[in-house]
Amino acid sequence: MKKLPDLYTNTFNEKIDNSQEYVTIPNNEVVTNLSTYEINEKINNIFKSKKYIYKIKVEIQLKNETLIETIIGKTNKNLITIDNKLININDIIDIKIKEE
Repeated sequence: MKKLPDLYTNTFNEKIDNSQEYVTIPNNEVVTNLSTYEINEKINNIFKSKKYIYKIKVEIQLKNETLIETIIGKTNKNLITIDNKLININDIIDIKIKEE
């Protein structure tokens, strides 16, 4: 049996660490403007979640205020609340499920 050639190994000058570093974020969250596509994705994910049966309580941050509403449906341009109010999706900056 022939002897195989030696294997080349490179020298490492740096520490190799595959673990991710994490940063804690203070309670003062910075609000970034999400695109309309990202807002629609968040809304669709809320309606697809296991917590949504026919209504779900959400916190909606609009351009000038923050609302806590129970939403029951969605049209192409609006969210429908349980009180039959329409919230324009284009006015929404951020939306999250409200934990009770």
